[in-house]
Amino acid sequence: MTLINMMNAEYSKKILLNHNYQRHPRSIVNPGLCLLLALLPMPGFCDETELQALLGRIRQSGSAEFHYEETRKLELASSPWQGQGYMLSGADGSLIKQQLQPTRVIMAIAAGRMYYWDPEQKQRHTAPLGQSGQAADLITVFIAILQGHADELKSSYDFVSEQHGKRWTLRLTPKPVQSDEDAPTIEISGDEDERKRQVLIRQPDGESTEYRMVKTSEGQQLENSIQRLLMEAIGD
Repeated sequence: MTLINMMNAEYSKKILLNHNYQRHPRSIVNPGLCLLLALLPMPGFCDETELQALLGRIRQSGSAEFHYEETRKLELASSPWQGQGYMLSGADGSLIKQQLQPTRVIMAIAAGRMYYWDPEQKQRHTAPLGQSGQAADLITVFIAILQGHADELKSSYDFVSEQHGKRWTLRLTPKPVQSDEDAPTIEISGDEDERKRQVLIRQPDGESTEYRMVKTSEGQQLENSIQRLLMEAIGD
């Protein structure tokens, strides 16, 4: 088992089995399904017309599939970790992350539960999403971003939008009233190619995760793939 796989499996096990895990500020444990820990101070306002136009641009309806490339810069690692695979979002709000490189791992959210399956190591974990604490909140944020419903986060986040030529950026910063020092700030960006999105996460301890995503398919035909991967993660 590689170091990254060990970190993924151990963290997922602790979250999914609700072991009351507390992340040490200098730990190299990767967030696994908790993809969105970040802190990047930004001003808390933007032009509402510009913001609504941008939110409309990234809004996704129905099922969609994204190919992703992931780069993680870990504080105590000598070089970045890289992976790739596919993310599938269902019309019912389910989310499947099928990592294909460096090893195949399936992580899923469906019907209020979290699932983790590592076929190489024969490791499978599951737990109610509501028992996952901060993990549940972060996954809710990520699903909203992936499915283009970031506007649903307005009650908890300040939005800042920027447009530079063909390049656009949307930054979500936790409202000052929130007391959680680990509450995520997310930067989503793209250009005139509406199939492409980038998500950048910077953590308070200096670690960061970047996703470069390209939409490869959308529509009802993806539901069979989503259900097949979900059943594999569940173990049916």
